[in-house]
Amino acid sequence: MFRKVFIFVFLLIAAHAFAQQADFKLYLVGDAGENEITGETLDSLKSKLLHNPESAIVFLGDNSYKNTFFGLAEGFKGFDSSRITQRKLNAQLDILKGYKGYAYFVPGNHDWWNKKQFAKGKRGLKMEESFIETNLGKNTTLANPTQTFLPKNGSPGPVSVELDNNKVRIVFIDTYWLILLGFKDNPAQNIALANTFYHNLDSVLALATALHQNVVIVAHHPVSHLGTVMAKPFKHPYFMGRLKQNSQTFPSYDTMAARINAILTKYPDIYYASGHIHALQYFTLKNTHYIISGAGSKTIPVKTTQDDSKPTVGGLCELWNDKGFFEIDFYKDYTPAVKIYHSNGRESIDIKQPEAIK
Repeated sequence: MFRKVFIFVFLLIAAHAFAQQADFKLYLVGDAGENEITGETLDSLKSKLLHNPESAIVFLGDNSYKNTFFGLAEGFKGFDSSRITQRKLNAQLDILKGYKGYAYFVPGNHDWWNKKQFAKGKRGLKMEESFIETNLGKNTTLANPTQTFLPKNGSPGPVSVELDNNKVRIVFIDTYWLILLGFKDNPAQNIALANTFYHNLDSVLALATALHQNVVIVAHHPVSHLGTVMAKPFKHPYFMGRLKQNSQTFPSYDTMAARINAILTKYPDIYYASGHIHALQYFTLKNTHYIISGAGSKTIPVKTTQDDSKPTVGGLCELWNDKGFFEIDFYKDYTPAVKIYHSNGRESIDIKQPEAIK
């Protein structure tokens, strides 16, 4: 009798554990374009990718920084097809060799070269897009060797893909395109295109909600954040935007954030993932999950409400001064879970645990 009870309990535990195995994983890493060789953070991310083919990886912008010969940042430049910037992109592309899942890149302000005009910024952006898609097109293991740089051709999006048997929808947007609207001498028709963008974003989220899909919006710039960036502010207010408390904000950044957040509040449990701040952060606000994963290759000092700058236990990671990346796990009968990893790949904490869907 005891043996039968033991076996029954064991089977229940095993069944419960099996039920909580993720069906699909999404990895998020941003601002990974600093190093010319694949460092510890990307190496550990590669290990996760190779062991989890039922997954996708999104690089959240600023995929290549342009440096001088002295290793110093040269303004806000990005990929220029030089050997240095090619090596910086290849340091990321190399971790996808042998990977059988889906890989995507979104543009950031450095990928636009922080240009103030659409036409000038698009030239550098399309050069990077071509380099990434040409090289990934040679990858024989990727599930999507094409359509890997989204949105394409310097458009704002939204562009979405459906993965995990259409249960997960990833929505790609270009936030720097929206920020560019705040500069002078840009085409007037882009204002109308921006309005179309917000309308389409609302429509995509409405459709995904009706289909009961798990939705993750991926972009470069955060639209909400916690804490204070402690680094000295740059002279370009659009770069910092809303990211430093008590600093001058750039109007078009604020407009973008306000309009996107107004849409997000209509659809509970959407995930909005971004980079830009070189830190790791997760929090929920008005039923929206915000992830900032901008510590792929560098960090910036941030101040949290905690003295030790570590993630809190109990569902909230405020800010973390360390390189690393995020993972979202999707389940059949459970809500998504969120994990954060150190730069060395050691699992640091399960930030959000899966809960049974009622």
